[in-house]
Amino acid sequence: MLDVSNYTSHCVAEAVSRPRVASLKASMILRIVWQVRDLVASGHEVFNLTIGDFDPRYYPVPETIQEEVAKAYRDGYTNYQPADGALELREAIDEMYQRDFGLNYGPDAICIGSGARPPLYATYSMFVDEGDACVSFLPAWNNSYYSQLMNAEHHYVPTTASSNFHPTVEQVEAILPKVQLIVLNSPLNPTGTVIDPNVLEGISKAIVTENNRRKKTGRRPVMMLFDQVYWMLVADGYTHASPVQLVPEVAPYVVHIDAISKCFAATGLRVGWGVLPKELQPKMKALIGHMGAWAAHPEQIATAKFLRKPDLMQQYMKDMRAKVSIRLQLLYDGVMDMKQRGLPVDAIAPQGALYLSFYVGLIGERFTTNEDIRNFLLLEAGVAVVPFQAFDMPDENGWFRMSVGTCSLGDLTSALEKIEGAVRNVLR
Repeated sequence: MLDVSNYTSHCVAEAVSRPRVASLKASMILRIVWQVRDLVASGHEVFNLTIGDFDPRYYPVPETIQEEVAKAYRDGYTNYQPADGALELREAIDEMYQRDFGLNYGPDAICIGSGARPPLYATYSMFVDEGDACVSFLPAWNNSYYSQLMNAEHHYVPTTASSNFHPTVEQVEAILPKVQLIVLNSPLNPTGTVIDPNVLEGISKAIVTENNRRKKTGRRPVMMLFDQVYWMLVADGYTHASPVQLVPEVAPYVVHIDAISKCFAATGLRVGWGVLPKELQPKMKALIGHMGAWAAHPEQIATAKFLRKPDLMQQYMKDMRAKVSIRLQLLYDGVMDMKQRGLPVDAIAPQGALYLSFYVGLIGERFTTNEDIRNFLLLEAGVAVVPFQAFDMPDENGWFRMSVGTCSLGDLTSALEKIEGAVRNVLR
């Protein structure tokens, strides 16, 4: 047998030295997940609050989707479908957007991909050329990787807890003249916070104003990538809105990114979509087609069947939100109880998604970085969390993400007890 493991060549080294490849890094979240797996494999008990995924024991995929996927395979939906997705699914999504947002885009304005990432990547490819500027507001899920693939100039604008970790209208107005693409996500990964509709309205108006200025000079418009994959997981008392609902004039400049991954606990089924101006859809269709990033045909047919049963869908989502809410509230109440007992911790009340923003004020005690605190919580308390640095935020500010998708209520109660014990030991 020929051992090729030590073979290398100048051409390979030259290839990976190119900026688009050399600058890419692996996900910090996945690195933490691998560390957790190694600890569990070696016999350690770990309460894993890291990954934005779901344990099917607690969050099963809707029965209708399970049944319809199997039926679609039996019925022969195993051939190529159109590059922009099965018409049945595009029609069902259009009906849902009419029903829930009051927006009539039409099925020809929708493009299906294998999860949310292909439409997201296609959006960058369509609107960001090499050397163009784009912006995300920190902390944020790592859209910046796509900027790197475009050789774009990516701007990072930090936010704070005081603005719910979303940008202010003033922050957006200041950066708009410099960029071609602005990325917003609500409910927000990692913080679980929902953007105030008044703020989103102000941002949308600012984009319209900026693009009216650009028309006069012939400059390309700035586009908004609006990532709303968690929109069905909004807590009671909070409102999710599309920017197009709030400011119809912004419609030509908005690409909605959506998926069944989070709302239906279906991360592995890989069905997502972009909803965008109709005249732009063929470009996204071409990009996804050339990538071959199609969702499997049976999963598309099954999703369409479920979306066209709004009563069943609403009942599923009611149960889903209840499961997420009770876990997030348990974590939040536990953290606030610790705070009342004098520990340097804090949290933001749950608003949406499956995440809690969790603060640990131990910088300067025994630790100098968030990574120090993360490792301490993992190794001393057996609780795995993700620092905001994994979401491009550089500040050593003590903020972490907790995810409740893979834990039981008992696990979360035990995790809180372990955290409290570990933090008290540090302060003694």
